[in-house]
Amino acid sequence: MNFRKLKIFYETAIHLNMTRVAKDMYISQPSISQSINELEAELGAKLFDRIGKKLFLTHEGEVFFNYTRRILNLYDEGFKTIRDFNLNEKGKIVIGASTTIGIYILPEIIKEFSSKYKDIEISLIIENTKNIEKLILENKVDFAYVEGDVHSEEIKKEIIWKDELVFICGDKNDLRNYRSIEGRTLENQKLIMREEGSGTREHTELFLKKNKIKFTTFLELGNTEAIKKIVEANLGIGCLSYRVVEDKVKSGELFMFRLLEGKIERDLYIISHNDKFISNNMKTFIEYTKDFYIGKELL
Repeated sequence: MNFRKLKIFYETAIHLNMTRVAKDMYISQPSISQSINELEAELGAKLFDRIGKKLFLTHEGEVFFNYTRRILNLYDEGFKTIRDFNLNEKGKIVIGASTTIGIYILPEIIKEFSSKYKDIEISLIIENTKNIEKLILENKVDFAYVEGDVHSEEIKKEIIWKDELVFICGDKNDLRNYRSIEGRTLENQKLIMREEGSGTREHTELFLKKNKIKFTTFLELGNTEAIKKIVEANLGIGCLSYRVVEDKVKSGELFMFRLLEGKIERDLYIISHNDKFISNNMKTFIEYTKDFYIGKELL
């Protein structure tokens, strides 16, 4: 078994198309097939089922894929670390963030950090929590900040901030006159929700179901600003982080209320892969964010 075979298996497992892998890796398709066959012979297990013209990972293939991904990630990490040492690069950090954190919290932190540490370049990738977890597993980001839960045992998480979700409505909704309502009142409301995989969506649904509150999801949107616009147009109500709606609530463009069943509070996390090497530059940024006060005074 060698590195080349692992790379061929990894790419084939992702795309399930040997023709595409051969083209992407600039090698012949028979070479792809031969490498997979040799790997299967060494392991004594079938990694792919070949049904018609389609490839499918076997159970053994799925298990081996997870180990292969970790091996290749560690190789890339080691290569990058040594290369940076040799080139004496001043430093670059690739940070992932779920939507609320990436849009409403990190920009201010990055701005202040960059003014203090001018030699550290920072790239920020914003996706929902589910996609950020995938990027961590693929070593596409160094570490990330998320509001949703992560499910892979390969990822470690640490609470870094606190947050509260609040309900919002437009100026023509009767709920504008209330600071708190009973949960059952939501049964007659159209709820505008974030998309599946969003931490905000996950926490909202978990709270409502835990308190046996019936609700109707009218629209699913992957953009927080779009939700605010839809709610402001009186097409439904939303549930978002207070940090997201603070300005519009204070200006009177949106109206905020809670449920009598309790506050929807959540932890915000910093996550990284268990195998990830955390450089001094990364540690500096992480410690900086831990000390950064993001609290907002709630109305």
